[in-house]
Amino acid sequence: MNLSAGPGSSENRHNGSGNLDHQGRAVAVDDASPAAERKVRLRFLGSGDNFGSEGRFQACIHVDAGATRFLLDCGASSLIAMKRAGISTAAIDVILISHLHGDHFGGIPFFILDAQLISRREVPLVIAGPPGLTQRVREAMEVFYPGSSAVERKFRIDYVELAEGESATIGGLTVFPVRVVHGSGAPSYALRVECAGTIIAYSGDTEWTDALRKVADGADLFICESYFFEKRMKNHLNYRTLMAHRAELGCKRLIITHMGEDILDRLGEIELEVAHDGMEVIL
Repeated sequence: MNLSAGPGSSENRHNGSGNLDHQGRAVAVDDASPAAERKVRLRFLGSGDNFGSEGRFQACIHVDAGATRFLLDCGASSLIAMKRAGISTAAIDVILISHLHGDHFGGIPFFILDAQLISRREVPLVIAGPPGLTQRVREAMEVFYPGSSAVERKFRIDYVELAEGESATIGGLTVFPVRVVHGSGAPSYALRVECAGTIIAYSGDTEWTDALRKVADGADLFICESYFFEKRMKNHLNYRTLMAHRAELGCKRLIITHMGEDILDRLGEIELEVAHDGMEVIL
């Protein structure tokens, strides 16, 4: 495979503070426009666990906020899920990563190569996530396709490493990362994203932590992992525990995702909204 796409590419690395001007697309939101025109559309491209239980794709959520279109996580199967949904890698402005496990960021190398060779992307791409993101993505690219991390591309990649507890403005998004309890070789975050007047909260992977209250408070939608029904395991949350704390979560709506075989076998007992691949939500 010839990975060279010609001159003009570069990669930039930023810390998570301050503003990042995303060139190539307008990011301003007209506050005077009718609310109906500023609806945020969300689609679960992947709602499964790392093992693809019951054939579900790994973590990947597509959000169309009008001025900015982004992914929440990009698991290893995400490019397949995007193709199935008819979403081009040229049509994503930002990828937000909760933590550095393969079922949450492992699709990035394939996304970048598709953007370079298939969709022929030419506008900058922003990839934001925990400290260590830049190195881990480049290392993954070198494992899968040696030499691919250093080739020239027609689009720039801006890496933003988010600082715990500090808001970052990325294109048309305001992203607030909160440290959660999940070992991944780097800080693992829950993410609170403000876009087009809407707040989306996302737990990433974590066992119960009071930090989830902060992330979910006032959110229009809280997307929370529920790996098991009642089994307890370090680093992950189960449905029973989530329900025990449900009243503490000040979100308007809660949808569970990242489900394994254990909980998928008991969906009839679930009293919360349950994500499935292809599920669409309008906020």
